[in-house]
Amino acid sequence: MAKGLDVGTSFIVLAKDSAQNTTTDPNAVGRVEYRDFRDAYFIIKPTTPVAVKMIEKGLHGKVFVKDADGTFIILGQDAIEKAVERNSSVQRPMYRGVVNAKEKEAKRVLAFILQEVAGHAETAQEKLVFCIPAQPVDQEDTDFDVGYHEDVIKAILAERGYQTRAINEAEAICYSELEHDDYTGVALSCGAGMVNCCVMLNGEPTVTFSTTKSGDWIDRMTAVALGEPDSVVQAEKEHGEFTIGKPNENPILSAVCSYYERLIDYTTKQLAAAMTNHKLLPKFKSPLPVVIAGGTSQAKGFVKLFQQKLTENSFPLPVKEVRHASDPLHAVARGCLIAAKIL
Repeated sequence: MAKGLDVGTSFIVLAKDSAQNTTTDPNAVGRVEYRDFRDAYFIIKPTTPVAVKMIEKGLHGKVFVKDADGTFIILGQDAIEKAVERNSSVQRPMYRGVVNAKEKEAKRVLAFILQEVAGHAETAQEKLVFCIPAQPVDQEDTDFDVGYHEDVIKAILAERGYQTRAINEAEAICYSELEHDDYTGVALSCGAGMVNCCVMLNGEPTVTFSTTKSGDWIDRMTAVALGEPDSVVQAEKEHGEFTIGKPNENPILSAVCSYYERLIDYTTKQLAAAMTNHKLLPKFKSPLPVVIAGGTSQAKGFVKLFQQKLTENSFPLPVKEVRHASDPLHAVARGCLIAAKIL
């Protein structure tokens, strides 16, 4: 058996064939199982021995780790719920697509989460393909180290018996979504930390890069503007009703819409600038499909405005259509699974 793993800033998603899948076709549709887990944690430090016991009882049924000193590290969606309850914000082991160098618990927490999601290999040297981000074109960041991040993930998964390989995040979307386009087109992964881009020609990735603003940037800017914790903004954004470009009476969602518009304008300008006169960009004979995936892209009106801004900001490639991935939240994991099965 092979597995695909989307190691995202906000979600970690495992994809594997369901028990009913008997086909050997790596592009089999409708027979894939997914396991989603929030890439987040929240720390509670009890002040008394009695509090340790009471908190542990209160966390019954939730995913957490208890340290020897009585500190509780709550993981996943449970962490977000606790943060919102306490009017605070969660921490993440990932930042802009890579292991967060500023969080001392990052590696340890990420190992806990990967164990929760992927477990141990079910067969000897089971193949697992996971995604990594591309280098950003809009920022020189000394904290952004894809090589170290890749090594950390490989080491964690190797301890659990997996034989691993890393591929670009947007490249995985190409494998998942461009089968009927001769694996030729542009794929964009709009996650929490970054927007990753891959230009593919007949199955070969020719240009890959990323930009550094995405869903987390929207949350942070809205939180700063309104004086709210990031987790409160995130929860409101994910569960509230809004459409980009339309008025909203909710002050948080109104600000979220405004920053969505700014994000899309910024991203399409960066895409156009990065691709214009790029030496490795093929000379395409026909207009290309642009496929968009990722949790940030799920907002109503996102794809429509993205297509409009590509035109306004002089995107240098001919565009056939801009479409949403068939399953925006799972497209990366599914693409990684396809790659793992081929390998």
